[in-house]
Parts: sequence; structure tokens; C-alpha cells
Amino acid sequence: MNLPGPSLTTIVLLVGDVATLGGSAATTLIGLRYFSERDTANGQIIVVVDGPEWRDWLDAKVDLTSTIARATFLHLPVTTHLPGMMVNRALDLVATEHFGIVTIGCEVSTWYANHRDLTNGVRENGASIAAGYRGPGETRSSGNESFLVHQDDPFSSAYPHAWLQMLDLVPMSNCVISLTLIRTLGRFSEAPALQRMWWWEFTLRAARQHDILSLPLQPVAATSWHHFDFAKLLGEPVDANLRTMMRLGGERGRCLPLRQDEQQKTAPADDAVNQIQSAAWRLLPDTLRTRLLKLVWQKKRPLNIVVLGGVNEPAHNQLCFFNYFALMRDWNVLTWRCILDERATFDDISGCDLVIFSRVRSDNGVAMIEACAERQIRTLYMLDDNWFWLGREWNDYADIFAPGKPPYENFIRCVKCADTTLTYSAPLAEDLKLFARRLVTLPTNVDLDMFPARNAPIAEGNTVIGYVGSLRKNMIAFDALVDLATRRADVTIFVMSNALPAEFSTLPPGRVKFAPYQFNYEAYAARVTSARPDILVAPVGHTRFEASKCPNKFLEISACGAVGVYSRTEPYLSHVVEHQTGVFADDNIAAWSTAIEKLIDEPGARQQIARQARAHVAAHYATPAVLSQFVEMLLTALSTGE
Repeated sequence: MNLPGPSLTTIVLLVGDVATLGGSAATTLIGLRYFSERDTANGQIIVVVDGPEWRDWLDAKVDLTSTIARATFLHLPVTTHLPGMMVNRALDLVATEHFGIVTIGCEVSTWYANHRDLTNGVRENGASIAAGYRGPGETRSSGNESFLVHQDDPFSSAYPHAWLQMLDLVPMSNCVISLTLIRTLGRFSEAPALQRMWWWEFTLRAARQHDILSLPLQPVAATSWHHFDFAKLLGEPVDANLRTMMRLGGERGRCLPLRQDEQQKTAPADDAVNQIQSAAWRLLPDTLRTRLLKLVWQKKRPLNIVVLGGVNEPAHNQLCFFNYFALMRDWNVLTWRCILDERATFDDISGCDLVIFSRVRSDNGVAMIEACAERQIRTLYMLDDNWFWLGREWNDYADIFAPGKPPYENFIRCVKCADTTLTYSAPLAEDLKLFARRLVTLPTNVDLDMFPARNAPIAEGNTVIGYVGSLRKNMIAFDALVDLATRRADVTIFVMSNALPAEFSTLPPGRVKFAPYQFNYEAYAARVTSARPDILVAPVGHTRFEASKCPNKFLEISACGAVGVYSRTEPYLSHVVEHQTGVFADDNIAAWSTAIEKLIDEPGARQQIARQARAHVAAHYATPAVLSQFVEMLLTALSTGE
């Protein structure tokens, strides 16, 4: 449905080297003149001119510029070389709720073909930012850029925050933004260091708090800012900028643009033990602080860490590393960034002190870990699923994780090559020790700040029961949920997963609330908490693969204020105390239904178990509680072991 009225302001940036870009700029303006005359929505156009050289160039094109319908030319008196600053100046003149940005080299015809659909998509979906397919000029050509051309690549079509931490994905010249979003997040960064990354920084901020709507629209050919021909280069290397953005991303709730004065972060001085004012710092034993600072003083800079992982690993990276790094952000002892392992290059690891391989099983991952060994860069391999048994016990993975298959052989090669291997369960540690050079086992953790505690008492009436996580082979618990929802009108089922299990298709739609899986862990935690589930099931089977899993379900169920009903098997037998921090059920529908129904009918007992479970998790598995063990592991991984 096309909505009436002028819908969009197009902001056009004339910036860069006039001598080399003048011809392309003329083509862009000719396209604007042609299509603006045919724009039935009467969209506004603001052309921002970066300084005297571009103004002089435009004076020679007066016959062109004077005939672009509804165009306003904003001449900046001084050349900025900063597109973010230019857009900010134009925002004061924007007369519509939505705007888009194009620059020299943009395929104006496709932009005009798409912009009405983009604007309508934002309006109809209640979104604040929407983007179409990426153009061929925005493909990845180095280790710091996007590899996606369009959403027909074998990856999700969305632009989740966790992926934007690795890749500059959102196509600026095929994107529409609302002014409401600008008022919420602040304007674009004007930091000279972000001359080439101002757009990436904005989309990373936006995706942290908002979904970026992805629409199946034709790519708009455009030049990437990473290769744009600026007249004067001001930006810092991508690696340095990403480390700063990741560090500031550890600041809960941050939504302001990156400033130039936030770029420089030096290592602590010799008296830093007394200077660091951080509650997390005080959790460390004195000996651990001294060892960490000594290592940083030797480097005369913060430690540089890179996390390599696949597109499906963001939640694992958040739990295993970024939760801790966020607590450590004010210590100035390390910087970090994450990179898609399949597209990492040797330049990405240059100057690193530690490269973490998070569940890596790609050919390129093997090449990277071998390159680290050649360059004497310390490596850590992290595995939290038992891939030794996955192909043996799950037929779906028999052709993937089995000896002789590339993913399996690559993972084995990575473990053998890594200086240190990190895992979280005794069964998996037992299997890994045959291959690992040095093995460390840690408890898993949960950031309770992402799961605000419930303060209100349990309300009588409807009870929310359900399941959160990837689909399981053990469907008995789902059958029990359907059984209860069929028999009782006082329950609602909440499911958050990669798909709605078929078992729930027999229930009326109003009885089941479904939420799709979130790649952004912070958004995942917020969505689960906002659903206010009372009871969540955590079924697993009796295979060695499942017994090797982390007890993340127990931690997250307890963190969000619900009570868990768990399979009577590992990993839960070692972590859940029955009727104190959770409830067990045997492998039949009657047992699951009885356990869940008893919790429904006894809200007082349910509330007490929920309180005890969260308190237990806070004491033993909250990120601060495990921090010292993590720092000890990090120092081990950074040491030579000699």
C-alpha cells in the first residue's frame, strides 16, 4: 500500500576530491534533475556542498543545479571532509519525517525506484530504519568490510547488531531513516577518526536498540565509504575504530555518537592499582591485578584481542567473552573486536596479542590459526558444544560433524594448533584433552543486568508457560505444554525459537505467543524478560552431546524470574537442586504436565523457587562472580607456557 503525501527527503553529499569526482558528481546531479521532475511524491532534496572548491565547481553547472526540482543547496563555508558532519547540517532543513542519504556515484534511478517502498515499509511496520539489498560496489574487498552483496547470500537477510560488530552491512544509499530515530540516538558522528566509518558507527548504534527492517529491494549501486576518494584523509584505521566502538558498546544503554576525544585510551600507569575506580576491579585478588598490570606495562599499551567466529556464534561470544570484557572496559587493560572467521585476513590479526577462535570450523579459520602460530601470536580455541559426538548421536549432523568431513577435521586441526583450549563441561573437557595442548574449564556465566529482577508479586490469574531456545529433539515437554493449554484456559504459551514447534499448531493462535530468535543477545534478554514467563521448560535427551552442554537454560530461566522444569539428566542434575532452584521431570508427558501444573497451582511456592534460583545464580554464575576465573584463564592464554 502506497501512503499519500510527500514521504521523503533525499540528502545528497558533494564531498571528496573535486578533480577526480567531478564527472561522477555531474552524472549524479543529472539523474537527480531527471527523476525529481517525475517524483509524484514531491520529495524534498537537500544538496550539501562541502566547501569552496565544490561551490566553485557548482557555479560552472548553474544550468544544471537551477533546474533540479525542489532542491535546496546548502553550502558549507569551510571544507570538512566529514560526511557525518555534512548530514548533521542538512538535518536542520529536513521537512519530512523520513530521509535518505546518497552521494557521488549513487545509482539515482534505482534509489528513486526504491525510496517509496522503503518509506512505506518503515511506516507500515512501525520501524525507524529500513534498508534494501546491498549494491555490488559495497561488497567486501578487505578484512574490515562487508562480504554480503544481497540477501540471497547464504545468510539471514536482517542486519542484527551482532553482525554489525563484525561487518559494515547496511547499504547507506538504499536506506531510509526516521527523524524520531535521530532524536533518540543523537546525530551522526563528526569525529575525524570516523571519516570512513561514520555510517557504520551510526548503524551499529541503531541496531543495538532497534531492529533494522530488511526489505527485498533492488541493490543501489554506490561507492563504499571505505574506498571513497576523499581530498584529505582524516580517519584512523578500521581496526582502531572498531575496538573503540566495541569498548563503548560495553557501556550499558549508550546511544550517543562516538566523539573524537573517546578515541584515545592508553594503558594504565604504574600506580593504576590505586587509580582504577571500578567495582569489578576490586573483585580481583591483589595477585591477579598485579599479574595483569605487569603484562600491560610490558606492552606499554592495552592488550589487543580479536575474536573470530561465524555468523551463528554471536550469543556464544557474548556469554563467553564480551560479558567479561564489558566489566573490564574501564580498566584500560585490553581492547577487543570481533571478525567473521570465514572472511578474516592476515591484516586482521596483525599486532594482536591474543586471537580467540570461537567455535571455528572453516577452512579460513584453519589458515588463520596456522598464521598465528607462524607469527607467534597467542591463540585460544573455545568450544561449548561436544562436536565429537554430534554427528554420532544426531543423524541430521552425520554428514557434517564426523571424521573425514571438513567442519569436523577443521575443528580438530584448530584445537591441535591452539595454544589454549577453553570449554565449560567435564564430559567435553574429557574428550578435548586428547587433542588440546593446554585445556582450561570454566563455569559459564550470565549478565544479570540484562535480566532485571522482578519486584512485583506474582499476579493471580493467567500463567505464562513456555520454552526459549533452539528446537530440541525431545518433544515430550512441548506435548505437555500443549496438553495444559488444551485443558486449562488460565495459561498462555510463550515460545522464542528459530521456529514455532509443530506441536503448537493445534492451538488457537491467541493461546501461543511466538517471538523469533534474536542474534542480538541483549535484545534477546530484553524480549524474554518483557514476556514475564512464569514457568519455562528445558528438555534435553540422554546423549553424551547433550550431557556436555552448558547449563545456560538454567541460568537464563532463573535470571528472567521464571521457574524451570528440567529433564532429569545432565547438565541439569549437576546444577539444579530440586524444589529449591528448579523442578525435574521424567521422560513422559504425564510427568512434565504434573510438574508444570503443580507450579501453576502453587504460585507462592513457585515464587520462592524463582527467588532462590536467581539468588543462587547471582552468587555462583553472574559475570562478576566468575570474573576472577576468567581473568586467570586470559592470563594463562597469553602466557607462553614455558
